[in-house]
Amino acid sequence: MSRDPHAPYTVYAADTSYFAGKLEGYLRYKGIPHQRTTIDFKSMEEIYQHTGFKKIPAVKTASGQWLFDSSQMLGWFEKQYPQPPIMPADPALVFVALLLEDYADEWLWRPAIWWRWQKRASCLAVGWRVGEFMGAGGNRLIRQLLSWYFHWRQRREFLFGDGVGRANWQQVEALYLHELDDLQIILSEQPYLLGGHPSLADFGYFGPMFRHFSNDPDSGEIMRRRAPAVYEWTARLWNESADRLGAEQHWRWPAGTHWGNLLGRIAGDYLPYLHANAEAWQAGVKRFDFAGKSIGFSGTLTTQYRVWCRERLRQFYFDLEREARTAVDKLFLPNGGLASLAAGPTIDSGLDEALQIPRPPRQERRKQSLKLRLWGQPRN
Repeated sequence: MSRDPHAPYTVYAADTSYFAGKLEGYLRYKGIPHQRTTIDFKSMEEIYQHTGFKKIPAVKTASGQWLFDSSQMLGWFEKQYPQPPIMPADPALVFVALLLEDYADEWLWRPAIWWRWQKRASCLAVGWRVGEFMGAGGNRLIRQLLSWYFHWRQRREFLFGDGVGRANWQQVEALYLHELDDLQIILSEQPYLLGGHPSLADFGYFGPMFRHFSNDPDSGEIMRRRAPAVYEWTARLWNESADRLGAEQHWRWPAGTHWGNLLGRIAGDYLPYLHANAEAWQAGVKRFDFAGKSIGFSGTLTTQYRVWCRERLRQFYFDLEREARTAVDKLFLPNGGLASLAAGPTIDSGLDEALQIPRPPRQERRKQSLKLRLWGQPRN
């Protein structure tokens, strides 16, 4: 492999962050040279000025270019470090990996937020930690205030301000338990979700399962008792090395009742949600009601980014050759099918340009709205 002209990388992260954990697990696995810096208010401002997003993780290259968005970054790093690939050779299985990554990123976000910020032990522990690295240092009062603020903001933004309430909170909480039960069987049979090597699906699931579910007090204890194979997988992936596993890869096609349950949640809940969200975006509606096969949300927020998620999945699905698409359709047919993904014309998210990476160093300063200064962009 030729020397990487972009390395070493500076990774802006936090040890409580869903998507930073996903990226760090990948960088460690591939052995990509990087140094990690824990974010604070000052570095968050730097990230925003260069990327236009006040979110982590973000990465600065040795030449001063900027990378952001975990899904985009993994795709970019795969071009720089293609061996061993985190994508199977089979295009149908590549689509499955992409879909599993997207599902873990977006659909498991609500239960991850619920178990972290609604459960008292986790809320207190993580809030205290966030207060520390966001600049409180040894000041106990400031740390407590920051802890309270993040607790209030995350619940307001991603739970009770986004369709979660008394009518569905038990279903949101149970999403985690259902996921554990099915992953426990899969990961008891094989080391990684799609076989003997980590795939994009593993790194997608690593976001919620590592930094949130396995490390937070309440959800972590449940994982250790209910799904020890999943707990073991989080440690295995964090410690895995592509060099140690070697180049020969063995992939497995999803099969079994446990896979049927998981794929059923994707086909019956997640993909219909993406479709409804895209239609709401196209109609200019800020909130919409959603009723899936097993869960619904009243007045959930319309999200532009998830329009882009569906747009990306549709493009890959329709680009599949007939044989590969038939295999994917056959996989999902007993579990509800992919009609909601294939339905209607593609709805343009308008985010392709905004999400292109890398970004060159920016000279002029970006202006921030008062809301952005006060609230930030809390999806971390």
